Amino acid sequence: MKKIYFLLASAVISCGMQAQSIPNGNFENWSSATYEEPVGFSNSNFEAIFRCNSPANVVKSTDFQQGNFAVELTTVVGGGDTCFGYIVSSPNPQGGNPCNWPGGIPYNQAPTGIRGYYKSNIQSPDSGGILVAFRNNGVCLGLYLFKLGGVNATYTPFSFAFNPPIAGTPDTMIFAAVSSDAFSGIALNGSMLKLDSVSLIGVTQVAAMNGDFENWQSQTVYSPISWYPNGNSGNGLTRTTDAYAGQYAAEMTTYLGDNNGVPRANGGGVSTGYYVNNCGGPNCLKGGHPFTNQIDTLCFYYKYAPMANDTANVSIAFKNGGTTIWNQGSDVYGAAASYTYREIPFNTMATIDSVIVSFQSSQWGDTALVFIGSTFKVDEVHFKSQPLSTGISQYNPAMGIKAFPNPAADGEFTISNAGQFDLVRVYNVYGQEVRAKVIKANGEAKVHIETPGAYTIFVNSRGKVSNLKVIVGKE
Repeated sequence: MKKIYFLLASAVISCGMQAQSIPNGNFENWSSATYEEPVGFSNSNFEAIFRCNSPANVVKSTDFQQGNFAVELTTVVGGGDTCFGYIVSSPNPQGGNPCNWPGGIPYNQAPTGIRGYYKSNIQSPDSGGILVAFRNNGVCLGLYLFKLGGVNATYTPFSFAFNPPIAGTPDTMIFAAVSSDAFSGIALNGSMLKLDSVSLIGVTQVAAMNGDFENWQSQTVYSPISWYPNGNSGNGLTRTTDAYAGQYAAEMTTYLGDNNGVPRANGGGVSTGYYVNNCGGPNCLKGGHPFTNQIDTLCFYYKYAPMANDTANVSIAFKNGGTTIWNQGSDVYGAAASYTYREIPFNTMATIDSVIVSFQSSQWGDTALVFIGSTFKVDEVHFKSQPLSTGISQYNPAMGIKAFPNPAADGEFTISNAGQFDLVRVYNVYGQEVRAKVIKANGEAKVHIETPGAYTIFVNSRGKVSNLKVIVGKE
């Protein structure tokens, strides 16, 4: 009888370890990309690579009008989405009035216009373009948008006047260029705009503008496989080696953003789903993974360093047939300097076929600038019915963790030689967790199981997860 129990327990738990409903929930697998980007500009390469499954769509071109290089922007389609190529002298352009985008080039002159050279391969009704905005002490002094389109196989000059003229002397300038008509919501696959020798008219040129596109720098970015960062640029999401288990965890940081021209704190986040660009319908949330358990528990470990009284957020969206039918959110209050275990139980009360799990370093409503810098680290994300296998190994006597008596005839046994605050979890032969207990002192925990059978014990100890098998009841 004992042998049968052991075989069943091993088979079921092993199957549960492989059928993880949250792929890469331990954040051990990251994709990376290295590309060159023009100095002084944020750009669309992160979005193109990790969201549209495309090569970088902002590239250094040796097909120049003057000097050694030009910049080439291309609209690409892939991964169920469209990514237009863009560069902008702001670290986080988030819609709204470009005059209020954060950052920009320090600038104290009043030019009368802008000029340069371009090549293009853009089919109507699409068009590329450039944007220039000036402000002083947060007040917009001028905002100008010029379209560049058609098919131009040789470098063609352009010159645009700022009309009406800039209303005063600025302290900051924003310059941007895009391969498609993003402001009208038009973006055709393959639209290409190449720029070189862009300069302002009637003033001394500023090197920080990098309008001749001679200065480039190498950039390496990481994205967790099977997850998506909040937004398109990957702002606020990094890979950290400060992990609960394994080598890596996900780190989210709240950063300076913009909402219709108003500066705000944006929570860094990561999700197994994403929102489609230019989607206005009720089912714009895409992605997720197959999942049918109506009753279960989301489990994870986290660290949180909030600024002021900020609050992190965890949300779960359940879908059926592509439609979201149930959402559940949970807030994370207060600082946690060491990794802390958290459970979020749920009952969808309806049939589901997929799930999307999301984490964010601030709530959507936590927009006050004092929240910038809040840091949320997450690791070992899983459903209780499908535990992760990071670091799991068979019981090794050298670790010293024991379960006795075994068999436990009266249903009670002791876990010994573990560390304080280690987590003990007990699973039956069906892969269901029947007990969870934190060791509080002396490295021991007494566990009582009423139902006879074979059980697998997982002990999270010293950065590893070990398992032992225990028989409850008489043979």
